[in-house]
Amino acid sequence: MTGTRMLDESFLRALEQLSFVSRRVRRRAVRGERATVRHGASLEFSDHRAYQPGDDFRYLDWNIYMRLQRLFVKVFTAEENLTVHILIDTSRSMSFGDPPKLWYAGRLAAALGYLAAVDLDRVGVCAFADGIERSMPPIRTRAQITSLFGYIESLTARGATDFNAALTDYSLAARRPGLAIVITDLLDPGGYEQGLGALLYRAFDVVLLHVLSTEEVTPSVNGLVRLVDSETGEQTSITAGAGLTREYSARLSSFLERVERFCGDRAIDYVRATTDIPFERVILDSMRRGAFVR
Repeated sequence: MTGTRMLDESFLRALEQLSFVSRRVRRRAVRGERATVRHGASLEFSDHRAYQPGDDFRYLDWNIYMRLQRLFVKVFTAEENLTVHILIDTSRSMSFGDPPKLWYAGRLAAALGYLAAVDLDRVGVCAFADGIERSMPPIRTRAQITSLFGYIESLTARGATDFNAALTDYSLAARRPGLAIVITDLLDPGGYEQGLGALLYRAFDVVLLHVLSTEEVTPSVNGLVRLVDSETGEQTSITAGAGLTREYSARLSSFLERVERFCGDRAIDYVRATTDIPFERVILDSMRRGAFVR
């Protein structure tokens, strides 16, 4: 992946208006985003509660005591930093398309990484193919975003895919589960269920960004065509026509429906994008509808 600038200034400014919201926080429905209740640990007063033995006397509200002759403790809210894990599929199939799927995935990853960094969340990026490739240590400030962009631009598509093994290994190695954003084309004969399940088992919130090239969704081939598997090198010849195109479309639709159903049943946010859709729109529109970005 090459390029002197991954994201333009106007898009960066739009990203600065957004932030991540973890599913656990959405379930808690507490006041404010990612707010946790701590006593005297934050800048923002939240509420009162009745005094309990062992509470710190420094946080007693003496004004209420003077009026009601009862002890109440001040409760404050504190921001809880989210750990964002961005996992990018760099198997050889991600080199397909115009633009290549990996180029597109990299822009999505850069935007999401920037969003996390400006919101002072911890964010790390890791490439995977048939296993976990080199990863970038987590950052949490805007000043470090250049290193994140550099890491993403250095990624190349190579090797076969073992989606389940790679994500299982990552789930076991991660020290701080948080929000896992998996960017992939899901082209693995071994499936995806075990790998996503491993992340869920380790209490990650999971977002699946499914990237497909336009040619994969609506192929324009016709006549005698030689197909080459980009990962195994296996070749086969077919005669493409209207009937075969219809069968391909039906099988693709069935596959996509199964992925959506799997994710919906397990509270995984699923976003599908083809490379003809501007990646900025995926972030600003599609992902916000999933409610983990707002």
